[in-house]
Amino acid sequence: MDIEILHHFVTTVQEGGIAAAAELLRISQSTLSRQIQSLEREVGATLLQRRNRGRELRLTREGRLLYRRAEEIVDLVTRARAEITSDDVSGDIHLAAAQLPSMDIVAQAANDTRNAHPDVRFHLIDGYSTDIMKQLDNGLADFGVLVQPVDMGDYDWIDLPETDRNGLLMPDSHPLADRERITRADLRDVPMLVPQGALSRNNLSGWLNARDRRTKVVGTMNLAYNASLFVKAGYGCAVIPEGIIDTSPSSGLRFVPLDPPLIVRSCLAWKRNQPLTKAGEAFLECLNARIQARNTTQPDR
Repeated sequence: MDIEILHHFVTTVQEGGIAAAAELLRISQSTLSRQIQSLEREVGATLLQRRNRGRELRLTREGRLLYRRAEEIVDLVTRARAEITSDDVSGDIHLAAAQLPSMDIVAQAANDTRNAHPDVRFHLIDGYSTDIMKQLDNGLADFGVLVQPVDMGDYDWIDLPETDRNGLLMPDSHPLADRERITRADLRDVPMLVPQGALSRNNLSGWLNARDRRTKVVGTMNLAYNASLFVKAGYGCAVIPEGIIDTSPSSGLRFVPLDPPLIVRSCLAWKRNQPLTKAGEAFLECLNARIQARNTTQPDR
């Protein structure tokens, strides 16, 4: 497929019509229409339904599928061109990450990178390990913060120094809210939201016995903030890392750590044998400097 025609198709969808897209692209409406028709012939499907004498366009099912992929392709090509032609440390870094307190040092390194190179921009993508690995494999993310353990055979990585302690988030009126620790027995019959990635990694197997009828996983989540709203609404409790949700006295929420401790470790990963951009290399230098400084001041952590 012609990249330029894919770009014009994406623009047509985003602008909502041939006339607006043609004006933005500075080509004639007839030329743009012919390009869309050529693309439809190439894929063997109608992509756009024309209404109101052609003034209104709506994506068909096939059109929605192609638009999603075309948008990714156009974005990758645009990024590649910028990376190849730029002599400066500049451009975009796409960072996919789970919600973890260990993101703190990553954020500090990102800030160091931008302070040294003001034309670098970071784009954050929330997800869980399996989703993040797909983003890395597809080239849609330059770096990913992965919760361990996962198969790292296809990636290079840096271990992040922080460890994150898991616990149970609950309303402050919950019967378990006055506990100092939560044991496995305490979790029986407690409706729980758990991280989606934790189920795929099976690293809650010692805590959640699927064969026990009294184990009640009532849902999964990627974003702890959204889960906290469910907790406040009374839907259930949530297994989350400590420190990412406000549990101050006025929050109406309480975090109680699991006992024995369930510790989460994470790393920053990128695709092996894939050249990094100058911006990516600068970011890794800043992260390594932050980690070395942390290890010097807190050697036992």
